[in-house]
Amino acid sequence: MDEAYGRAVEALRQCSTPAGLKASGRKQGHHQIWARDSMITLLGARFVDDAGIQTALRASLALLARHRSESGAIPNNVDAASHRPNFRAYADGGLWWIIGSSLLAPDPEAVRSILGWYACQDVDQSGVLSMQEGADWQDLFCTRGKGLYLNCLYVLALRAAAKVLAGESERLTGLAESVAERINHWFWYQGDGNMLRHHSHTFSTESKQELDSLGRKRFLPPKRYLVDEQYYLPYLGFRAVGEWFDSLGNLLAILSGVAGPRQSEIILDFITRHGLDHWPLVSLTPAVRSVDPDWRDYYGTLNVPHHYHNGGIWPFIGGFYIAALVKAGRMEAAARAMERLAAMNLSGEFNEWHHGKTGEPMGVRDQAWSAGMFVYAVECVRRGKVD
Repeated sequence: MDEAYGRAVEALRQCSTPAGLKASGRKQGHHQIWARDSMITLLGARFVDDAGIQTALRASLALLARHRSESGAIPNNVDAASHRPNFRAYADGGLWWIIGSSLLAPDPEAVRSILGWYACQDVDQSGVLSMQEGADWQDLFCTRGKGLYLNCLYVLALRAAAKVLAGESERLTGLAESVAERINHWFWYQGDGNMLRHHSHTFSTESKQELDSLGRKRFLPPKRYLVDEQYYLPYLGFRAVGEWFDSLGNLLAILSGVAGPRQSEIILDFITRHGLDHWPLVSLTPAVRSVDPDWRDYYGTLNVPHHYHNGGIWPFIGGFYIAALVKAGRMEAAARAMERLAAMNLSGEFNEWHHGKTGEPMGVRDQAWSAGMFVYAVECVRRGKVD
């Protein structure tokens, strides 16, 4: 454990630059300052007593805020050399920026600007955020419409913003609770095969339920995978619903308080029963295959089953898993998962991702969020609570 912690700190040092925290520390890797990567890394890296790392974290916050759009959108990333911003995978960076800045360098003006942009992403006035396909951390995947991960993150960001914007604390806290209620209403699948509730938000005559305004029976796609399980669905699109178990989205449901105690137990039991934590943690199950509606030709060879976003193992998600175990009071399970995560990070040199079945490291080494979330997981286990 000590060796892994020391290597994590060294990886963070390699990612630290005057411009900010790069996503990767090796010559071959991602050399931009990514909003989600740097802010997720910040969760753990803020505890490290190293001036260079702390300077890089604050520089990341400043650089991303400086390049936000006039409407308040935070860039997906900013190139460390040219300082050119990229807004393509736009959906979650601003939410992570609000969370990260609230922990290290609160900026009320920027938070207010970013929240204004997110208010415009409630495009159908449903009370939850929508996004285009491939616009969140899974930027080469079919998640679209109302995303679970995105909206659980929205709850966390609203609660963080409530601490920064004191005069708006009550309104923002109330909004966070409202979003959480809607997530539970629309996303929580009860294991009963009934998909009407998950599709009805796209009906123009929702009150008619199974029948449309002319009395015709609506088409509802049947539940094909995980029919008898209970969990949060990964996305709700236009008369289309993702069926796989999204590990990060369900973990954020626990950590944000969207999931109640019983739901949290069900989610964590699901992860263990399906072996997703053999190497913490596989990103989803079951993997999307070429015969499934959510298969895309653009997946190419990168997103084949058990690779990358499509069921690969992501050590940074393993850090969130350990935090969720701690929050649920499963300290022995958290300690065991900590040992497995340490071993994986050492074998892969804090790799970006591993093969979902074999555990083979397949991404780039010294990935910032793999290191930062390992540190965060260690801190959660040491303290016995989730900060």
